[in-house]
Amino acid sequence: MPAPAEEVELVRVGLVELRRLFQRSELAKEWAAAFGRAQKLDYTELRLLDAVRSTTRTSADDGATVGEVAERLGIDPSRASRLVARSVKRGTLSRHASAGDGRRVVLRVTAAGATLQDRGSELTRARIALALAGWPAAERARFAHLFSRFARAIATPGVATRVRPRRGR
Repeated sequence: MPAPAEEVELVRVGLVELRRLFQRSELAKEWAAAFGRAQKLDYTELRLLDAVRSTTRTSADDGATVGEVAERLGIDPSRASRLVARSVKRGTLSRHASAGDGRRVVLRVTAAGATLQDRGSELTRARIALALAGWPAAERARFAHLFSRFARAIATPGVATRVRPRRGR
């Protein structure tokens, strides 16, 4: 049974606001200030490092390919390749021949990349904690559980192909 339209719209609007948050230049400036101006790390690179790390955890191989990362990020492979090249140059990612197939090139997060990723995660957790600070403990716990459940459900492969948008209007 589909959820009522009003509830679905509230969630949609919330997701749009979150997407806007992660695309705002102010957030990039916040990250830069937290990491130090010389670092010039942006949220896009943190997303890339997360994609490599999470793909590696789910992959049967010893690293993530550029194609897997592109799919995980929802970007075209050529853009993913440019992002990877920039991160390799900065020393946050490294390229290796796959142990399972020497013709395949896999990516791994370097120690420097893991350190930056950990610092980025700390900043994200701090921001979330501040946003939830005024909430009663029971509401925080319920929200965390429901949000996690929602994220897993919406990210399930094939969800988008089962949706049939209404035409017209």
